[in-house]
Amino acid sequence: MKIAVIGGGAAGLVAAGCCMGNVTVFDRNEKIGKKIYITGKGRCNFTNVCDNQTFLQNVVTNAPFLRSALSKFTPYDAVDLLENNGCKTKVERGRRAFPVSDKASDVIKALSRYAVSNGAQIRLNSNVMDIVRTESGYIVRLSDGDEYFDRVIICTGGMSYPQTGSDGSAYAVIKRLGHTLIEPKPSLVALNTQENLSAAEGLTLKNVSLRTDKVKPIFGDLMITDNGISGPIALTLSAYTARGQFPYKAYIDFKPALSREELDARLLRDFGMQLNKQFKNALDLLLPKSIIPFIIDMSGVDGTLPVNSVTKKQRARIVELIKSFEVTVTGTEGFDRAVVTSGGVDVREVNPKTMGSRISRGLYFGGEALDVDALTGGYNFHIALATGYVAGISAAVEQDE
Repeated sequence: MKIAVIGGGAAGLVAAGCCMGNVTVFDRNEKIGKKIYITGKGRCNFTNVCDNQTFLQNVVTNAPFLRSALSKFTPYDAVDLLENNGCKTKVERGRRAFPVSDKASDVIKALSRYAVSNGAQIRLNSNVMDIVRTESGYIVRLSDGDEYFDRVIICTGGMSYPQTGSDGSAYAVIKRLGHTLIEPKPSLVALNTQENLSAAEGLTLKNVSLRTDKVKPIFGDLMITDNGISGPIALTLSAYTARGQFPYKAYIDFKPALSREELDARLLRDFGMQLNKQFKNALDLLLPKSIIPFIIDMSGVDGTLPVNSVTKKQRARIVELIKSFEVTVTGTEGFDRAVVTSGGVDVREVNPKTMGSRISRGLYFGGEALDVDALTGGYNFHIALATGYVAGISAAVEQDE
């Protein structure tokens, strides 16, 4: 039986290794795992070493679909696979697993070794133009001719970082095979705001929170960019709102550890220590300097006012701004800067136990091509590994139903 794997990323390489037979991996790039090279800023956080329940709590879209795949290929299995193929691993803060070398290239080498040692042939610079269903299998149409395969596993990724090859061009092929696509949206991506925050560009705010009217406060670090906000909690918010409507209001709490009453008491204490200062110079003990002008401007309080003249009502307004600094999110930085894609093949048309198509017998899916996405922390990479594993095992033993 001949099996074609379309895409030489994490899902594709694991799928190919699992097939253990006459398998060909087609990748349009000049080298495999091109997106893996930039994962985790080149360090490659390949999984999150946690139990399945915790894992699924970090999946934003279609978590129930992954239960079976996670039970068959756990984070511990991911660690073992890399270790057994020459890549030493380590676990850091937040249960995030990395190669000991901090080099994504070592993860690629291990996955490649796994695929090739189990019989897979890897063909680079191979652009798949189309996949055509026949009565007995599939014709894979390449730029240099057609080839027949009994099974096809599609692991072509989504649309994030299109320069790595995952530019969404495979979606048209998937549609022609009869599948429904959920509209792709950029996720885990910086957010643009209507407010011009560029005067504070580059500022990293530690231990703040970010929320919307529909998303509970997300705690962590936030970075101000020339166009809006980024950093861990902004990326998390982007995942939860990827399919929502823009614009929407988001709120930054610069002091989430303090209640409004405690913050007001803190302000009074700080003002009491700086009685001779003007209001605009009296917030340095509480906030980063580059944020203070925004608070002063939005408060409506005269910055030259002596702090002992600031009224209780004015102080309440300042407290409210610090606890709920409003920004209007107008959009994202797009697929060029998105870590993952939210959207893809409708999972209702895919058997979660096999990753096999419910529409076209002998067709399988793995990785980011599926409409499944998660938060940062190694979850998305592991989803690629787990779904690729299940797709490969299933295709090899013809478990389509």
